[in-house]
Amino acid sequence: MRELIQQIFTAHKFDIMWQEDNIEFYSAKAKEKTSFFLIDYIEATQVGIKDAEILTMLKRLEKDYIDENTNGKGVKRKIQERLADANASVAAQIDKNTSAIYPIKLESLNNLDKYRNLIYSVEESPYYFRRFVLPYTENQVGELKKIISNSKGKNIVNVLSEIANQEDAYYELAGNRNLDNAYELVIRLFSKIPFIQYNFVVQQKPMAIEKRIELKMDSKLSKYHTLICEQCTDIDKYIKCSNTLEDDAAIDAEMKKRLER
Repeated sequence: MRELIQQIFTAHKFDIMWQEDNIEFYSAKAKEKTSFFLIDYIEATQVGIKDAEILTMLKRLEKDYIDENTNGKGVKRKIQERLADANASVAAQIDKNTSAIYPIKLESLNNLDKYRNLIYSVEESPYYFRRFVLPYTENQVGELKKIISNSKGKNIVNVLSEIANQEDAYYELAGNRNLDNAYELVIRLFSKIPFIQYNFVVQQKPMAIEKRIELKMDSKLSKYHTLICEQCTDIDKYIKCSNTLEDDAAIDAEMKKRLER
């Protein structure tokens, strides 16, 4: 997952400014854009792991962020010192411009529903930074990496948008939550990484087969087709379809001659 996150952030012009163990800190490259992200990679794949253990893992970053006893310095101070080397004014803005993303690797998504309240409580915490919890499995990451590797030359965001645009997968996910596939992971990436913009892929609606058949018909046959579709039972209308305007005029002229004779 770390490789995927790094690809996404690089594509959106973010640089890793600081990292330690399972934590990374990204800053936007653009000088006029003050935007920071903390990424805390969490592994919770232990069999029978309890809710309280997961909550402790998700709360750890918050404690380490300000705890001056963590390896001598809290995460916040370490980042501020790193940023101060480049721009002291930017370092002072870290609190109000930082969001935290928690990619948390689970053994299975079967129990994800029971973690929803727990995840909600973490994401709604008002302290220090906005939070986004991103559950995933090894299988999801493997599927997504394979798709990306087979899409050489394409921007990763365009690849993600193409995956998200799969209508059949959408309905499958809507009917069966927690599918443990690449599509579900992509939908979560769009919902949990705030700056990713979904590039809507416009697809022309396929023409109905009846319409395609109509376009292939000649004008006379098309008239018959219209009468049949309208369930017309007037035989005179069908006879009239067999004559062009020129035919009608010729018949009228011939009848007029005969009458005169």
